[in-house]
Amino acid sequence: MSGLPQGALVGFWELTGSSVRWRSRRVPAAATGALVYTAAGTVTTVMELHVERPLRLGRTFAYTGLFRTEGDEAVHRVVIGTWPFRPGRELRRRATLVDPDRLVLEPLHPGHGLALSLTWRRTGTG
Repeated sequence: MSGLPQGALVGFWELTGSSVRWRSRRVPAAATGALVYTAAGTVTTVMELHVERPLRLGRTFAYTGLFRTEGDEAVHRVVIGTWPFRPGRELRRRATLVDPDRLVLEPLHPGHGLALSLTWRRTGTG
């Protein structure tokens, strides 16, 4: 496996799609967000998520930190974040560049809680 070059993620990304699962079942949800990767290895994201059933959740999540790539994974190490993204937490997601400006981030092991698969579109490389 050749892996994903870290530089391939650099840019400003807008959330264009989401798939939300609760306890392995797909649930209706709406999400908006932004994701920024810098050439210096920092990551910042903010996302608003609304889930109606089976739980009522309307929340804004945000964190900033450092990132690296390992194979096909994007690894984010949180420095500052809102709940549940505590400092020091490492977030691993399968990262797939569908094309140079479309990125899909998926949980490695969806588990039994809330699992988000997110599709992002790069709108800038600044």
